[in-house]
Amino acid sequence: MEYPEIEIGIPFAEYPPTFEDLQVRIDAAMRSIADVADEIEVSDADIKTARDVFAGSARASDISLSSPGTVVHIKALLDEYDRQVVQSATQLRRYVTNRLLEDSGNPDPRVRLRCYELLGKISDVGLFTDKTEVTMRHRPTEELEQLLRERLMKTLDGEAHIVQAPTVTAINDIHAG
Repeated sequence: MEYPEIEIGIPFAEYPPTFEDLQVRIDAAMRSIADVADEIEVSDADIKTARDVFAGSARASDISLSSPGTVVHIKALLDEYDRQVVQSATQLRRYVTNRLLEDSGNPDPRVRLRCYELLGKISDVGLFTDKTEVTMRHRPTEELEQLLRERLMKTLDGEAHIVQAPTVTAINDIHAG
């Protein structure tokens, strides 16, 4: 196979990233080193680079993500971040639910009613949610074809109304009168 010679003086534009975010890039990099990921030693330089990339103070370039140790450490940081987000969302959910339960004893009936409404809207409770149920009936092809034939025959056998177009003399009589 022959390769064309490229003129050295041509400036190359930066290669646009093919990945949209850090999580996608790290997942792709982890797939490429999945077989040896458990055996990779993470150095102090890898940890520093991973923290800088994760914090946003360093760019997640191909060079910074070329070290398997950096990739492994960024993956660990992202996984831990995901766990913390889920934990904080669960804690916030519990806090709001507990506050609504406390406030449902408020002497003001408007406040109590609103707390009851919001407690009922919690997805686990589901008292005030609209549910739509769709039932699909599957029919064999032959039955559907027969139904279509019947409807077509009804349409074609309908009464035919003959509409007579007005003649020129009838139009002239209307205008003359």
